[in-house]
Amino acid sequence: MSVRRERTTRPDVALEFRDVSRHFKLFHEQRNSFQDWFIGLVRPRGKGEDFWALRDVSFSVGWGEVLGVLGRNGAGKSTLLKLVTRILEPTSGEIYLYGDTHAMLELGAGFHPELSGRDNVYLNGSIYGHDRQTMSDRIDEIVRFAELEQFIDTPVKHYSSGMFMRLGFSIAVHMEPEILVIDEVLAVGDANFQAKSHRALNHLKSQGTTILFVSHNAEQIRNFCDRAILLENGRLIDSGRADDVVDHYQRLLASSSEAVELMRLRVLNSTGRTTDRIAPGEDLEIEALLRVPDSGIPDDVTLALDLFDESGGHLFGRSSRIPPDLPLQSVDGGNLATARGLIRKLPIRSGELRLVATLQHTDGDEQVLGRRETVVDITSNGIAAERGLLQLDHEWRWAAEGRRTGDPTKQNDGKGSTR
Repeated sequence: MSVRRERTTRPDVALEFRDVSRHFKLFHEQRNSFQDWFIGLVRPRGKGEDFWALRDVSFSVGWGEVLGVLGRNGAGKSTLLKLVTRILEPTSGEIYLYGDTHAMLELGAGFHPELSGRDNVYLNGSIYGHDRQTMSDRIDEIVRFAELEQFIDTPVKHYSSGMFMRLGFSIAVHMEPEILVIDEVLAVGDANFQAKSHRALNHLKSQGTTILFVSHNAEQIRNFCDRAILLENGRLIDSGRADDVVDHYQRLLASSSEAVELMRLRVLNSTGRTTDRIAPGEDLEIEALLRVPDSGIPDDVTLALDLFDESGGHLFGRSSRIPPDLPLQSVDGGNLATARGLIRKLPIRSGELRLVATLQHTDGDEQVLGRRETVVDITSNGIAAERGLLQLDHEWRWAAEGRRTGDPTKQNDGKGSTR
């Protein structure tokens, strides 16, 4: 049984792992019904499979230092973060935390949907030990940073995902944490808000906040972090300057046996430029950037696209097999390929649309190789007469009573159309 210790005196480091391991027992028998569960009370599930998510990991992070954490899917990054944030306890080894820790693992995860944005700010503050007066002193700045002045007293269940994430990020950076844990959350809002988010994190760094930064984006690690560590199959295989560890990670990816890697997903406008906003009824063009190893693309790899509305409703889904003869562009560290999808005359009247691309094997178990998502706002340029979620190609045809409609241009005395 391991021991976690927290010291009151401030040493030279903010966070330290000493030979930390985390073990899980995996059971492959599934129980899909109440009957299966009831039988399981009297019949053991078997020995199961031993799985070490982390094995003998040691590292430390200094005060005011930004440490990047790199690794492929399943390398142990999520387990490491859960150990830092006390969600899990280590099986063996020791973890030392010397400051107040704030986690940004999933923005807005602690929000209550029935409460307003304002009430959720106070709720989150109390979770991290701040009294009401302290949060009252900060709330104007939190709301202004999140750009939610008009909506802060609206229940957050009515927020779009972008509004939800902006408020969660704003709360996190205004908590003045001593140790901040970040997991893939810098793709927040539009380009202007992302730039503001980076400035806020750089300000925290300059004030002495220690940041543990996890991302699949190697260039973000290279540009933002002082040092980095690289995990592979639960073990720490490299530690040092961010540039050197990122180079090691990219070499690892280049030699990977994975068929394809999904690098980027974005929406394009009619001129081919990246956008986060389109008008109702316009074509929706999506571009996915893929990294392909020298061995090429296996026959069983598909790229799936799914569309979700603001409330999480599934609007559309389609899986397409990637052709093995997809044109490739050779670059350092591998080959790149571009796939573009087109949805003509998108019939969404307004709101926020979440696009999710999933790369997966379809050899029976549908193994996920990668997943990316982005958000686009559907915004009308004028005041439309339509209501509801959809914009449909619609018109009235006015005909005299008792006469059949023939040529509408001759018989109609008026015409209304949504277009």
